Amino acid sequence: MWFGNDTRFDRTIGGVVVPDKLRTSRYDYTEHIHAAYVQGSKPFAGFLLKTGLRLENTNMSGRQRLPSDTSFAIHRTDLFPYAYLSRKVASIAGFELRSYLVYRRTITRPSYDLFNPSIRVVDQYLYETGNPRLRPQFTQNVEVNISAADQPIFALGRNYSKDIFSQVIYPSDSNRNVASRTYDNLGTNREDYFRMIGAIPPGRKYFFVAGAQYNFNAYDGTYEGRPLIFRRGSWTFFTYHQLKLGKTTQFSMNGFWRLRGQLQFYELDAFGQLNINLTQQLLKKKLTVTVSMNDLFYTNRNNFFLRQGTVEATGERVADTRRFGLNLRYNFGIRKKQNEDMFKMDVQGLQ
Repeated sequence: MWFGNDTRFDRTIGGVVVPDKLRTSRYDYTEHIHAAYVQGSKPFAGFLLKTGLRLENTNMSGRQRLPSDTSFAIHRTDLFPYAYLSRKVASIAGFELRSYLVYRRTITRPSYDLFNPSIRVVDQYLYETGNPRLRPQFTQNVEVNISAADQPIFALGRNYSKDIFSQVIYPSDSNRNVASRTYDNLGTNREDYFRMIGAIPPGRKYFFVAGAQYNFNAYDGTYEGRPLIFRRGSWTFFTYHQLKLGKTTQFSMNGFWRLRGQLQFYELDAFGQLNINLTQQLLKKKLTVTVSMNDLFYTNRNNFFLRQGTVEATGERVADTRRFGLNLRYNFGIRKKQNEDMFKMDVQGLQ
């Protein structure tokens, strides 16, 4: 990946426009990730065991050109094993149900702007800066689930993460009335989760999916040199419905609702979103008209609370997600030309 950024700010003072050297920035960076992996599988006694190992080499180099030089480079090599054991449980409505026991190790890499220590002024009370000492976050996951068509309908699992990096707000060293927003490694997290999904299979007049997930997070680490202990559970409910009102008319609805949610160390009150679509086909199904309404009741908004270390903040998060749309699509009936593959051969007789 090659990336370049050039951001220019100006200030108007007494009617004269002058460059804002503090907020203007220019930087570029490159990132190369090379990977090699091996995997294998072995059936035995009605079970199927699959294992694998992935080797990743990461090389990142960045250069801040304005307002100051903050060049740095990162080189690291990591191993990521995985394994899962599966077995057929039953067949329902033509779908094969399989049970899985899964283990995997994954990585979450900080992006360049999270490393870059250059200061970005937000307002007179807040500025942002990166943390070049930031370490990637590693997560080990163990899960037991029952799946249909490779989609889990019941899952019970645990994520154990170390070197969690999260957005934090620290008071400025030079001015206690100014805050610094950055990222830092705060410790470890154990997340236990439970998920269940129910559905009527598609293909008939009415189809629906409904599910719920419960997450319980336990953070242990330090914040501003003080012990950080954070325990919080939250529920998420989600659903999708599709109703065929006729041969050419279809209504669909989907949405979610989250109770006691969280965003990193911010505590969120309840919020959600409901979307609906009505599709009508006309002119022998050549014209498709879709009327859509997203965030119908304007509920994708919430109050947040942050009480960590010496910082206590409250506010409201409002997402601009309420939309009303009209989509027209006409199919002129021009078929794509089929290309015959002269090298394709019928191998049924060779088996």
